Amino acid sequence: MCPSASRHASRSPGRSATRGALVALAASLSLCIVTVSPLAAAPVEGRHTDAQGRTLVIVGQTTDGIHDYTVTSGLPPPWGVTMYVAPSLPSGGFTTAQGRLSANADWYRNGYGPQDLGYIKSSPQLTGAAIAVGYWIGADFDHDLANGSNVSGENSGNLLWENTKRLIADLKDTGRPILLRIGYEAEAPWNGHFPANYRAVWSRIKAEIVRQGATNIATVWQLAAFCPATDFMGPGIRPGKLVASRPIASTGKNSNGVQNVDDDQMAAVFDQWYPGDDADWTGISLFEPQDCANGYATAQTVVDYLKTKNKPVLVAEAAARGYDYDPKTGLYTYNQVGKRTRSKLSPDTVWAEWYAPFFRFLRDNRDTIRAVALISDDWQKYSHWQCKVDEQGAVISGCQEGNWGNTRLDVDSGIRAKWLDELTPDGKHLKSIEPR
Repeated sequence: MCPSASRHASRSPGRSATRGALVALAASLSLCIVTVSPLAAAPVEGRHTDAQGRTLVIVGQTTDGIHDYTVTSGLPPPWGVTMYVAPSLPSGGFTTAQGRLSANADWYRNGYGPQDLGYIKSSPQLTGAAIAVGYWIGADFDHDLANGSNVSGENSGNLLWENTKRLIADLKDTGRPILLRIGYEAEAPWNGHFPANYRAVWSRIKAEIVRQGATNIATVWQLAAFCPATDFMGPGIRPGKLVASRPIASTGKNSNGVQNVDDDQMAAVFDQWYPGDDADWTGISLFEPQDCANGYATAQTVVDYLKTKNKPVLVAEAAARGYDYDPKTGLYTYNQVGKRTRSKLSPDTVWAEWYAPFFRFLRDNRDTIRAVALISDDWQKYSHWQCKVDEQGAVISGCQEGNWGNTRLDVDSGIRAKWLDELTPDGKHLKSIEPR
């Protein structure tokens, strides 16, 4: 008999090009055709990557979502959790200039969802858990941090910098692995980062990390990798194609400039924001890859571009955006701005539509994607994220940033069971298995 061998077609250029081999076996004048699996490339290593080559699991993003995941639902604690902070906001559990721990401002807690470093540090379920921190520097914060100005009108650049230094000190003092996403979604039009200011802030923060000896902090440079599904970004912008900010001014006014990014332009456009060796990891968001004309093939081109940086990749934000769960029926409705509403979707349908392709993509790139952060939250609890559309996707109310739905991984027993099946028993890694 011919020996069996599994087939694994990879889109990753870093792996062996061999998909199959014709092996001549002289036995009873017969020829056996054997398909040989290619050898997977060695995992890309970096600060905080798993020594055994496994994909690290992170969940978030609010204190509520983290509590629901680890306490209410009793899911195994992940390797890490996510939280967000901005240099203008001495809250979210970080210390104030007077050295006191601050509480969430009510508008932030109720508008965006509570963020609390203190909760993460004190929760028994999260003892030793890593923290992936999104540090937002849009709305001209990058300009003020780079130049000591007050273009943002929020605070002086010097005070913003003092908050930044205190953030680094607080994260250092946790003693935990930290993945610090500085100016996440670098090219996103909604952030309007001016490249020179953006890179200057990166350089300044990395130097401060070194100065403080915060060796537990690894920095992450993250792209949005966003394709608009409709033409809402203005005339001349092609739906279904990647977009990026068009840097036309040194302040956030350039956020009104949007450009499409074709595959052959990717390096020229994205490299404008690339901080070089100041970045320890690179990253990407994955919410609605189906909005790209080529679906996950577009996401693959972005990951292939990131692979040229020779750093581990973090899927820094991912969720089944737009799927709303109804606990009364146990079914989902897909609502999204500009799209036809689809009702009475079973959990199996949602898994097949969003989760299964997502995990296939991770497995196809498991040598490079070394960590993944899924957002397990009920977004409709917070005013900023609330959204109501009609059957045709026209906005009725809210929808400042589209509809995010209910992306809790534990809200449905079927989704929860399938999610657990993707995890190692300790809940901290994805299983390294062949694509299904």
